[in-house]
Amino acid sequence: MTPALKGHLLAFITITIWSSTFIISKWLLDQMVPLQILLGRFIIAIIFLSIIHPRFKKPVSLREELLFLAIGTALASYFVFENSALRWTYSSNVSLIVATIPFMTGILSRLVYKTPFFTLQGVIGLVTAYLGVLIIIINGSQLEGVEPIGDLLAIGAAVMFAVYSVFMLKTGSAYTLIQLTRKVFVYGFFALSLMLAVSGVAIIPESLTGQGFASLIYLGIVASSLAFIFWNRAIQAIGPVKTNQYIYLIPVMTTLFAALFLHEPITWLTIAGAAMILAGLYLSEKSRSNL
Repeated sequence: MTPALKGHLLAFITITIWSSTFIISKWLLDQMVPLQILLGRFIIAIIFLSIIHPRFKKPVSLREELLFLAIGTALASYFVFENSALRWTYSSNVSLIVATIPFMTGILSRLVYKTPFFTLQGVIGLVTAYLGVLIIIINGSQLEGVEPIGDLLAIGAAVMFAVYSVFMLKTGSAYTLIQLTRKVFVYGFFALSLMLAVSGVAIIPESLTGQGFASLIYLGIVASSLAFIFWNRAIQAIGPVKTNQYIYLIPVMTTLFAALFLHEPITWLTIAGAAMILAGLYLSEKSRSNL
């Protein structure tokens, strides 16, 4: 197998894993609340990353630690919004709305780092994508068991991941990939612990089946640890541009998984909204590549 083919395969495997997390989390929400799921997921990820790479880097400064606290809190908040959204709306809706993260990131990066973003083609892409989001929300409000609050929480998740992405640009290259990932998860764990304490929710769920525990292990080891490593190996093999194009498959695969395993309906409005979001992402990505 050539390095390029291996890179494409790793990118596809990663996208498949990340698409499946919406389904797995939806299943787990029948046994645990979002904060319990995320706390368990972060603990498992930290333990696994520490086993495969037991070398730790000493803190350099208070300023750097506060930066990592902000990054960890933003990532934890993203997962809280995402998992909370899954309680109120379809997993396909959440994945489609979360797919607009590149727009959120581009806008924040423009505000913070003055990076170019607002080209005419980029604006057309943004408007097209969020018209698609509006269609998804309108469609969800017409379906039984779906509340618009879920779609709004998914938008909140996209905003928080954009904040996380912008903060990550400030970390530099002093850490290895695994050290950096683990440190973010450690501070995310602290943020989740505080949220859990304030909410008064029990740390351990009242009942967790074997399937539920296996799902939690999957989220912590496969989706939170290995997938991140696979993704970065793919970037090394085929470059960030080709690798990032696989992100467009997440909402498509999640919608198919949701229809197969959760029996979520695929309506014409869902298809139209998905097409507009993907078209908007494509236009925006193309405009940035021409800058």
